[in-house]
Amino acid sequence: MTAFATSALRRGACPSLSAPMQTGDGLLVRLRPAAPALTGEGLLVLAGLAREHGNGLIEITARGNLQLRGLTEASVPRLAEGLAAAGILPQTGVAIEIPPLSGIDPSEIADATPFADVLRKAIAAASLTLAPKLAIVVDGGGVLSMAEMVADIRLDALADGAGWRLSVGGDRRTARPVAVLPAERAIAGAMAVVAALATIGPAARGRDLDAAVLAAQFGTVPEPAFSEVLPSHPLGIHRIGDESLLGIAPAYGQVQADRLSALVQGLAACGASEFRLAPHRALLVRGLSGERLAAAQACADREGFWCTETAPGRFISICAGAAGCASARFDTHAAADAVVAVAGGLLDGSLDVHISGCPKGCAHPARAAVTLCGTAAGVGLILDGRASDAPAATLPAGDLKPAIQRIGTLLRARRMEGETAKSLIDRTAPAALISAYQGQQ
Repeated sequence: MTAFATSALRRGACPSLSAPMQTGDGLLVRLRPAAPALTGEGLLVLAGLAREHGNGLIEITARGNLQLRGLTEASVPRLAEGLAAAGILPQTGVAIEIPPLSGIDPSEIADATPFADVLRKAIAAASLTLAPKLAIVVDGGGVLSMAEMVADIRLDALADGAGWRLSVGGDRRTARPVAVLPAERAIAGAMAVVAALATIGPAARGRDLDAAVLAAQFGTVPEPAFSEVLPSHPLGIHRIGDESLLGIAPAYGQVQADRLSALVQGLAACGASEFRLAPHRALLVRGLSGERLAAAQACADREGFWCTETAPGRFISICAGAAGCASARFDTHAAADAVVAVAGGLLDGSLDVHISGCPKGCAHPARAAVTLCGTAAGVGLILDGRASDAPAATLPAGDLKPAIQRIGTLLRARRMEGETAKSLIDRTAPAALISAYQGQQ
């Protein structure tokens, strides 16, 4: 077994240029550029490299990372060389996430960028063995804050220059508080938590920490009152100071290199100057003047990108599917399009829908209210479970679209005015959904 494959099979490993992950369509590399933004030229180079060295499928993850698919052992080093030649250097070490508009958003409480840089260097200098998927959020606030992003360790800026709240294991609302620290002590405080994780072991995550024990090291922990106002969703038009930004996302987080190139060229003609990766699988486009925003939105729509947070498909998680992965048993993208066409009005974000090409469930490892999963016997329907669970019913892939139509018809007929999709599914008997799926109504 190769070094690449061995590394990729380690549970909890995070794929990178040095340790790509073996998938059904070859090797996968995940990267986050170290620079806060990419130029149009940089994105065109990246698309060309994805096409030349992989299968051309590019993904933006829920946490705002890039994934390139269909690579080989021979092509990964050439990809790395091409990225370096273009000046696209990936972040290395522990993932430290900051708001995508840090440093340019006048509404932010603090610029998280320098804090994240210092913390990243401090962790590297400490040479600790930490969990590969350890996530740290440094949130300075602003229009697109990281309040909803779950992390093992959080530093959240407090209003009125009151310092930073250090917490563990959750988003801004659910993370357990450890300390409130002035700016000059925030990095040292975060490093104390990092050291505690290293002491537990190389797989330790924020959920494994005893927040009360940590808090005792810092003294009394006041519970700061955070605003309940949720951050804006990245999709759509944002007014940042005196400029307008456009947030777009490839449909289901996936785009072929040729379509990305066409998008970048079209947006450049509208004045786009830079692109910033953002959570929720988004790209933030800067440099668009007010009168060119409509043209930019039309360009994005033409190339299969979503421009509004109400796009119903954004509530569906899909993998590459049979079009891009040898492990997949059916076309997940076509299935997602069928769900949107039939039941788009039901997709309100109150529940998760997962469409997985195989039982590995790469796109959504957690439970979902409804999962369609490819198996050797056909496409299975799984209710309130994971892709790896036994299906409640299975149909040939060719019968999937009529089955989706039947379930959509059932749910639309049962839905009460103003009812959420979660409430509707919760009060619908599983037997009724299974019967509709199988065509036994």
